Order: sequence, then structure tokens, then C-alpha cells
Amino acid sequence: MKSNLKKTVIDYIIICIGASLFALSFNIFIASSEIPIAMGGITGISMVINYFFPNLSMGVLTFAVNLPFLALGLWKIGGRFMAKTVFASIVLSIAMDLTAIIPPLTSDPMLCAIYGGIGTGAGLGLVFIRNGSTAGTDIVGLVLKQKYTGIPLGKLVLAADTVIVLCAAFAFKDPNSVLFAIIKMYAASIATDGVIYGFTTDKLAYIISEKAETISKLVISELHHGATILSGEGAYTNTPRKMIMCAINPNQIGQLKEIVRENDESAFMIVTNTHEVLGFGFKPNIKTNL
Repeated sequence: MKSNLKKTVIDYIIICIGASLFALSFNIFIASSEIPIAMGGITGISMVINYFFPNLSMGVLTFAVNLPFLALGLWKIGGRFMAKTVFASIVLSIAMDLTAIIPPLTSDPMLCAIYGGIGTGAGLGLVFIRNGSTAGTDIVGLVLKQKYTGIPLGKLVLAADTVIVLCAAFAFKDPNSVLFAIIKMYAASIATDGVIYGFTTDKLAYIISEKAETISKLVISELHHGATILSGEGAYTNTPRKMIMCAINPNQIGQLKEIVRENDESAFMIVTNTHEVLGFGFKPNIKTNL
């Protein structure tokens, strides 16, 4: 019981930090740009309204525009996800007004797009890893996903955000707004993925070899990482084959290639990038994470 309460409290603290970081990055970068940078989601809609009615605060606008989406989410989705989403939306709206008094760091549109994207993306990532969202187009995407199960959620949200960005650029009457928006969204996506999956990239190797047992033992003894031997069959020859699967650090690729080369020059090897490897030799298992 205590562990569940602790986890819940930590969830809401991190969501609060994430929503506040989003608001801060918006105010000191996006909102201060010499050229208006179009944004997707609820923030983008609020920006357009604020552009025509500057006396209305972004915090009030953000929450007001978000209300129908929150109502839709509570009706169609519900549960802990929506509880966290409502909390994140309230924090975001309050933080929008509280951080508006902080002086901007720059007005250069390129710097604003890059650093604004990084900050807002990292903020969203913190909210997402605690199973929450800031509502808006995320709710629309989740609701549509229930009906159109064959369409990826990311594409549904991206389509909604694209329409909002184009409408914002049309309202601002500046095509550069879209160009800087693309830079901002790209930077935001990298930051969001980095927070969720980790900024470090490990390597995942697949090795098909007749010396699978020998190579796997050397991986364990010399690289100090585990290895799994999988049984397979050649599609062309129908010959039984064994494949080694192992996750290693990027700086160990050279050693792994040397081990394979010395023991089986005819081995077939595939090395790919992988994120957030959990377990012995890498990050702690997910069960131990807060």
C-alpha cells in the first residue's frame, strides 16, 4: 500500500515538473520569437487566439480550450490516465501564467525553435513516462484510435497537429512560421524520445554461426554481457541454424567483431541500435525504477 502511494506521489511530482518545464520553455523561447512559431495541440490553438486577443492570458486560454478535450477524455477513456491528464492540464495552465513574467533568453527564431522544441519536448516526455498527457490532440488521437484501430496513434495525433500548425501559420500570415515550426517539432520529438527511451544508444547484435556456443561464451567472459542462443532454420537450405542475440555497449563493437572473426569467418552478423536496455550490465530492471 505504501509503495503504491509513494509511486503515485512521485508520478504526480514528475508530471508537475514536466508540465512546468513545458510552460517555461514556451514562454522564454517560443513566445519570445521575433517570428511567430506555429505550434500544434492546444497550445497552438491558444497561441492563435492570443495573437488576436493579446489581453487574454495563455494560461486561461490553454485551460479553456482544453476543457472540451478533457470532457471527451473523461467520457470515452477515464481511469488513472485521465486523472493524471487533468492534473497535468491544470498545472500547465497555471505554469503558463506564472512563468510568463520570466524574461526571455533570446528572440532569435532559430534559437527559439531549437531550444523551445527541446524544452517543450522534454517536458512532454516527463509527463508521458508517468502515463499522463496534456490532453488536446492526444485525447482526440486516443478516441479515434478506439474506432480506427488500424491507424497508428502517432499518425492520428500528427495529422491533428499538422492542421493546427497550418491554421496558425495562416493566421500569422507568415510562411516562415511553418518552417520554424518544423524545426521546433523535430527538436521536440528528439527530446521527448530521449526522455522516454534514454539519450544513450546501445547495440543489439544478431550472429548466425556454427560456432554459436563458443562465441556466446566469449561474449560472456570477455565482454561481460549475457547472450541468448536462439534456434532457427535457413529459409533456402532448410538447414538448422543457431543465432546469438546479445546487447552490448557501443564501444564494444570492435571487440565483438574480432571475437566473431577469429572463431567463424563465415558467420552472418547484424548490428542495430537499441534504446533503454534494462537488466544486468545496463540500466536497472524496470521494476526497480521509480
